[in-house]
Amino acid sequence: MKVKSYPLRKLESNIDCLYLNGEYEKTIDEAKEILHFAKAKEDMRLSMNSYLKLACCKYYLGKIEIAFNYVLQYKLLCDEFGDDRDQYYLYFLSALIFGYEENYEEAKEALEQCIQLARKLEMFYEEIVSYNIYSHYLLHEENYYDAYEYATKARELAEIHCPYQILLQYEINLNIAASYIGLGELLKAKSILNSHGMHRFVQQNKREKSHFLFLKAMLHRELKEYDVALKYLKECYEIYSLYNNQRMLKSVTKIIAEIREEVGDYKGSCHAFKEYVKVSENLSTTHLSSKIKDFNIQQSIKAIERRANIDCLTGVYNRYYLEVTCSNWLKEAKQTAEHVCCIAIDIDSFKKINDSFGHLIGDEVIKGVGQACLAITDSDREHMLSARYGGDEFVVLLKGFNNHEIMEKAKELFQEISSIQLTSLSNEIKVTVSMGIACSDSLPTARNFHQLFKIADEALYMAKNQGKNQIVFLSNEHCKVL
Repeated sequence: MKVKSYPLRKLESNIDCLYLNGEYEKTIDEAKEILHFAKAKEDMRLSMNSYLKLACCKYYLGKIEIAFNYVLQYKLLCDEFGDDRDQYYLYFLSALIFGYEENYEEAKEALEQCIQLARKLEMFYEEIVSYNIYSHYLLHEENYYDAYEYATKARELAEIHCPYQILLQYEINLNIAASYIGLGELLKAKSILNSHGMHRFVQQNKREKSHFLFLKAMLHRELKEYDVALKYLKECYEIYSLYNNQRMLKSVTKIIAEIREEVGDYKGSCHAFKEYVKVSENLSTTHLSSKIKDFNIQQSIKAIERRANIDCLTGVYNRYYLEVTCSNWLKEAKQTAEHVCCIAIDIDSFKKINDSFGHLIGDEVIKGVGQACLAITDSDREHMLSARYGGDEFVVLLKGFNNHEIMEKAKELFQEISSIQLTSLSNEIKVTVSMGIACSDSLPTARNFHQLFKIADEALYMAKNQGKNQIVFLSNEHCKVL
């Protein structure tokens, strides 16, 4: 499939259909194509959706560590560009990983967050899925009564909100059947499984087929029909081997060993138990749940640090971060011979704006200037930084630019700020700034922000005294630009 040949909406719709129908391999192929397109276009939302699909599909195909790597990619983007929906999916992915690691308490806690968020956002499909997976984990804990309650809740919601999501309803019914087996309601379980035996999902999808066969084996074991149970378990083993689902291979070999022992086949039981031990030893100890815990902690720390370094009104960096970064850049410049440039910016007649229109409008002006600074510097964060120095003063730092490039960036910023449009009581508010520029090449001894800023501030003072709404660049040569 070539991404360019289809409209984007059609691509996204197609991949959603594939995923909802359990066609995970095809979903992965298309998600990779879309991700390539999204990266080229720097479309963060599309990239996030692609990583999400890849993570889920790889998980459902038993490729857990690959899935986890996609989870990390998804989370990195979510931390910067995500919303409440993305937060839901982060909880959801965490629940899957915790569940795979058999850390069911953590998994259920994550799913409780999922349910709350899904309900708040009216994400009905997601709420249903969360209830159903919660039921699945309760089954693993042998809490069959609560598992039945959660699966039944999922079914009730599915009948109302997702009547045409056949795969979803199929998976819910399998959890209900599993609950019945655990509760000893074997006839009810048999009725559900018989009605689903020829379902296309059973025939077409390895994951759904293996789940169905495993439940059939559990049912026949409870009915003491051991030969039939072993037949289904053998089929399960073959499917799990195909996509290397080590966790389920471990479960299957253990049950085979138990059944062999129950029927008095001690040789067969011994052989199966040896296989169980082998699979257990081969099962890679990924400890992904601890990894995601650590990752969550690290990201929380980063988020706190980010909040501590960001000016809450404008979204640019604050004075503390500015001073630290500038000092570090100056140290690096000694080694690289790159120049560090400081542009000091002050809003013209800001007190008059506050007095005439009020502080709320004054805040909007400050926000507008902050956003204008970000519009210029965000394109290259490695070499540019914008910060609020205090009040109505801003600073833009540049490194690795020559004097001509610096002047062009200053002019670009000057024009960006001049284009700010604000009105109050039908009065148009004209926003202008004065700028002062200084570079480290004119002050070779500058070791910190304060030394460099002092020169830029002098240039700013000159711009103010010479009529405002202009740029003054102090270097080895003095120049002024209107």
